[in-house]
Amino acid sequence: MIIDVHTHFVPENIPNMTNRLGGDRWPISQCVCGSESHKHIMISGKNFRTITDQCWSGKRRIEDMDAEGVDAHVLSPMPELLSYWFDPEDTLDFSRLINEELSHIIRTNPKKFFGLGMLPLQDPELAAKEISVLKRDFGLQGAEIGTHVNGRSIGDPFFEPFFAEAEAQSFSIFVHPLHPAGTDRIVGPGVLQALINFPTDTAFALASLITGGILQKYPDLRILASHGGGAFSSILPRLNAGWSKFKDVYELSGESPEFYAKKLYFDTLVYDSRSLENLLNIFEVNQLVIGSDYPFSIREKNPGHWRNSLSVNTEEWEKIAYKNCLSFLHLSSEAFITS
Repeated sequence: MIIDVHTHFVPENIPNMTNRLGGDRWPISQCVCGSESHKHIMISGKNFRTITDQCWSGKRRIEDMDAEGVDAHVLSPMPELLSYWFDPEDTLDFSRLINEELSHIIRTNPKKFFGLGMLPLQDPELAAKEISVLKRDFGLQGAEIGTHVNGRSIGDPFFEPFFAEAEAQSFSIFVHPLHPAGTDRIVGPGVLQALINFPTDTAFALASLITGGILQKYPDLRILASHGGGAFSSILPRLNAGWSKFKDVYELSGESPEFYAKKLYFDTLVYDSRSLENLLNIFEVNQLVIGSDYPFSIREKNPGHWRNSLSVNTEEWEKIAYKNCLSFLHLSSEAFITS
């Protein structure tokens, strides 16, 4: 069995919020002339992305899953929908509309789909209160959050109310890069931001969870990093060395950065068997889960193909393929039994 934990969702018709503060900066759906299976996502009057019915059709999604040997998807919103740059109450309203759409597709196939919603993290106390709503009203196991919120890394103590409640409610957190730092230094087309800046921004975020004390104060948090944690695995040894040599770094946490890094989960979306083996060498087999970035063009098709190139035994592969995901989502194996 294979569970793909890194797949994205966009409703066929994005709720129109352009009458709120922010106007046309809110994303809206626009039909593509002559196509019922494509939509333009418009932001500030420009086409942000053209998507297909893979984003919203459960039937289409299951067809692709069956073709690639994937048994279940964990769906999370397209990151641009997270909307941290608007008024928190407006983002809350928008989040609930998106979460309702996400919940609907999950209810239609409860053995195939599980969900990670969204919430207004720019107001950590409001986001903390919303955790109960995501679980109770929408049946979601957790939420996707950005690597930062309007330039503030998620490890900042500002976000403690959210993380405290997430730990208390066994609420899963999926960290995904969004509006990454350093894009002004890219030489080449804009798409390079996703290829170069996403990994570095993820490293910033994960390091901040350690240096900001979040993982020390809330040791039972279940946090999954997208894209294999980006550049985090490369900077961790350096961070660990600094912890042992510099008093200011040592005093940031009670244990080594490596100790706290072992509490995180990482998806397999690194596109290269050598990089994936490196994750296995630095972290533990219990920390890896399958991820593909379905349905976007950067996605890795047939994500279970890594079984043939990794130096793991059957028991270890089963952990990566689905058991670790169940642990991350705080679910029993019965939840994902498929017919």
